[in-house]
Amino acid sequence: MFSIESFSDLFVDACIRSEQSELLLLSLYGRDTSVLQFMSAFSVPRDQGGLLTGGQASFTIVESDQRHTAYVPDPDRIQKLTGRFPDRNLFGTLTHTWLYDPILVQPDRAGRTAWLLGDGAEISHSRLWTLVKALSPLPLLDHWQGPLLDGLGVRLCTPLSTFRFPPIGKLGGVRVNLGDRFEDIVSMGVSAGVLSLEPDALPADAALRVAAIANDLPPERAAGGSPLFELGRVVMTPGVEDLLDMFPQLINRCLAAYTRGDWGVSADRELNDEAVKSGEGRILAAYPIDPARPSRGYGENTVWVITEADRSVTTLLLPEEY
Repeated sequence: MFSIESFSDLFVDACIRSEQSELLLLSLYGRDTSVLQFMSAFSVPRDQGGLLTGGQASFTIVESDQRHTAYVPDPDRIQKLTGRFPDRNLFGTLTHTWLYDPILVQPDRAGRTAWLLGDGAEISHSRLWTLVKALSPLPLLDHWQGPLLDGLGVRLCTPLSTFRFPPIGKLGGVRVNLGDRFEDIVSMGVSAGVLSLEPDALPADAALRVAAIANDLPPERAAGGSPLFELGRVVMTPGVEDLLDMFPQLINRCLAAYTRGDWGVSADRELNDEAVKSGEGRILAAYPIDPARPSRGYGENTVWVITEADRSVTTLLLPEEY
């Protein structure tokens, strides 16, 4: 058990902080009135006995000869969950309280980020996979679990023990973040036959090949940022428009990859790179309509994106409409 500076009647057995040392979870033991007093101090200036300095509250956990500071920038976000010990014990009426930020229990599907906590032991692949499938904008087949989790590793899951401010106590876990290129990696894996549709067809070295796909993405493209070229006026053919009910993210997914220089399954990669570099020449890329199905770029399950040489118009169309 650890103590909290200036709160001698409260004890801590675990604390999770963000990479900016902001409080995410605190496991407290003490009387309920002491916990309430501690929480109210988040909004009271230090010169009045509280924990607020310069508009931000902070407190210090004392662990033998170490001191750990946690910040509470928005006290209103902190949730409270309390359980009581039996009344008959040596210490009187005690409670076990968890103070936590909701991001720990509510996955951020828009940001493709979530957290998994445990007792310090390694998080099981089954728990990780369940969360990855929940965050993924693409349907994932269960036999892809090993290739994606093992192949992408820390690209997907960052152990909290590696944070600048690691967990205090025995509680541990991981932060799961699919990243901006997850869809591209899955799509390229399916197109290359690394992520097979049938379990029996999965290559023995699928994890290594997924890692190679991820590693081959140029850093400047993986980082996102400003578009590499102008799209001009964006238009689509009736065939593409008819697909939007079934694939509402199709346009955004294709254009996001296109403007950062990911040409999908197109065979014109070198010509495209030269056109972007020179600012001249037509650009043509091809992407799977359904990333979970194979696509060779010039046939079924493919949408084309073409930018004219003068960068005046970008058109999304189906190969048969060309």
